[in-house]
Amino acid sequence: MSLSAVVLCNLALTRLGGSGIAALDEGSKESRLCALLLDPSRDATLRDHPWNFATLRRALADTGTSVAPWAYGYAYPANCLFAREIVNPSGRAPIPFEVAGDGMGGRVIHTDQPQAVLRYTARITDLSACDPLFIEALSWKLAAELAIPLTNNRSLRDMAESQYRALLSLARANDANEGLTRPDTIASWLTSRTGEGL
Repeated sequence: MSLSAVVLCNLALTRLGGSGIAALDEGSKESRLCALLLDPSRDATLRDHPWNFATLRRALADTGTSVAPWAYGYAYPANCLFAREIVNPSGRAPIPFEVAGDGMGGRVIHTDQPQAVLRYTARITDLSACDPLFIEALSWKLAAELAIPLTNNRSLRDMAESQYRALLSLARANDANEGLTRPDTIASWLTSRTGEGL
């Protein structure tokens, strides 16, 4: 069975001991709340951790404008939920940047880095493309959001929130083991032998 919004919502409702839904527009209290809370819960879960499956890199489009003290202004990617870092071509120290409004209802990224590449968390709406651990975390996040309006039970909400936090911790460990990141700095013993970084 492919993962759909209804399946995800039913997983969250089951965690609260409730009844499932057949469709988001069926008219029940559960379906109305799920329709209202699913997208914000998904986006919050994506923002709360730099999930590998949702991490993208993109060369930013220069707006041709800059605001002091920054040298460059770049357009904020349309699918960006959380700007994680400006990628440093040398792989060393983090590059400072600032996200701000552009005065026209959008956002802009200010930095001193020419030809900047952004590493960011993208909004992923296709649940079938998501990591299974993300789905588990999202179901608990949604359960926590649904707990009070559906059950008025703070203990259930706290339990769901606790499960969500535990899964985020597990995701940090799993994602860290899924790849080998380059070190930000070259070890001092290596620079003394090679002369690099001096």
